[in-house]
Amino acid sequence: MDTGNDNRNNVCVAVIDDNARLRQMPVKQLENSGYTVLFDTGNGEDALQKLQKNERLPDVCLVEEDFVSAKILLEKYPDLKILIVSTSDNEEHVTDMLKTGVSGYVLKYADPDEMLAAVKALSENKKYFSVGVSGIATEYFKNQPQS
Repeated sequence: MDTGNDNRNNVCVAVIDDNARLRQMPVKQLENSGYTVLFDTGNGEDALQKLQKNERLPDVCLVEEDFVSAKILLEKYPDLKILIVSTSDNEEHVTDMLKTGVSGYVLKYADPDEMLAAVKALSENKKYFSVGVSGIATEYFKNQPQS
């Protein structure tokens, strides 16, 4: 039995990036690491249509830079695990995304394996934030009322 992939082959991921060429990089990386890519698309509206057609939701939805798509998806599917992949470590951007309910935020210029680590964490119902934004996330969650 191959344990190198943990339960990755049971984890489905959707990839949303408006640049079709760049979108193929995380798709290939995920597939090469044993994850199933349920679909990839260029925007949140198309992703919503694909989600409605599928029998299952992806375990993790990787959204590149597109904050609007993340908001659209989380309004319709609040339990969806959204991983933002962004070049912005701006406190306001990160905080805005946290307010919408994203589960993770990875900086594009981080180690390429970090995206895989983040997908794994989110698929296990954990949160994940790159070192460059973890301080912002820590402050944000510290100031939230405990439920």
